[in-house]
Amino acid sequence: MKINVPGCLAIAIHDRRWFALRLRPTYDLRQKAGASDIAFNSLREMGYDSYLPRRRVDRFNRRLRVMAEWSEPLLAGYMFIVHPRPGCAVDNWDEVRSLKEVVGPLGGADGPLRIPQAVIETLMAAEFSSAYDDTAAGKRFRGESDRDRLGARFRAGEQFIVTDGPFTSFLAVVDELTHDGRVRALVDIFNRQTPVEFEPGQLEKAPQRSGTKAA
Repeated sequence: MKINVPGCLAIAIHDRRWFALRLRPTYDLRQKAGASDIAFNSLREMGYDSYLPRRRVDRFNRRLRVMAEWSEPLLAGYMFIVHPRPGCAVDNWDEVRSLKEVVGPLGGADGPLRIPQAVIETLMAAEFSSAYDDTAAGKRFRGESDRDRLGARFRAGEQFIVTDGPFTSFLAVVDELTHDGRVRALVDIFNRQTPVEFEPGQLEKAPQRSGTKAA
């Protein structure tokens, strides 16, 4: 199983000038897409060679109450672009900045920061090999055990916030994993620690309190 990487032909082309673009955290309800996808499609239509690394995850569908695969940008708020496009001046970023989703190229006082092509090739190769596929199917492709993966994420004693179901917003303390891949956690119900089983997608790691240190 491999993920299709848009713009992957750039791997075979040498001496491309890659840059990172900063994007605005916007979402277009009409297109049902975020800034990353909108900017990527717009730049490709304008003739730019662009690359938007993506990861795949399993998300709990609250309406259907099933796990579903979801694709999202790997680097939230950033994407890569080859600049200039054919027929454009090297230092002309006005066309790119004209897109409302784009803040501009990542850089500093010395101008836009050029990204080594080896970095882009490494990201593309990793995406091709499903390294960013965190779905159950992706893990099976890599020969990883679902139970090992869940065990690394849900360790006994760790605290999570319930994000779906009748106990939404409750604090849950992991007790153990069940044989069918669910998480048994202790929830404070009427001042009693009560064991409740959850789907992994119903739990989100609780934020650390200020002043505490990670174990």
